[in-house]
Amino acid sequence: MAPLDDVKKLLDGTLDPSVLEKQPELYDMAESIYGRDALDQMGVEAPERPPDSILQPNGDSKHEVQMPAPQLPLPEPQTSVPKKRNWLALSIGLLLTSVLMFNLVVGIGTVIPLCDSPDSETICQDKLSLDSISDYESPDSWTETMSVDIFDATLIVIGTALMAFGIRKR
Repeated sequence: MAPLDDVKKLLDGTLDPSVLEKQPELYDMAESIYGRDALDQMGVEAPERPPDSILQPNGDSKHEVQMPAPQLPLPEPQTSVPKKRNWLALSIGLLLTSVLMFNLVVGIGTVIPLCDSPDSETICQDKLSLDSISDYESPDSWTETMSVDIFDATLIVIGTALMAFGIRKR
């Protein structure tokens, strides 16, 4: 390791170029800081470095074989996992919105006659009012089609939001 004073001088730019030729660590630092071209212009020559190969004896013979330095394997590219849709939220949202829109436009009473109007002076309409669904047999819980109240609008917005959440990919 290079002495701390030499490193400080190198960073200040006051280090003698001959010191760089003697200390390979300082030369590497100077090369990464100032660049090889700047060191060549100053007349500093790169110090001798040992080869990047490993010398190993070859069996009983006296020949030495140079083996290249081991290289790290390249990381495998990550494959992207296909994004999936939330089919449950999409299905529930689609079913809820379609039933609510059918009730709003056509009316559930046209398909399933649930109202019992002979006892009442109020005539049963086709659209079931969802805020009084617990008393579905009463004519008061039925309204005209295409009349939107806050409860219906809220449920339609919730159904549409569920569909949008289901369509969105994770």
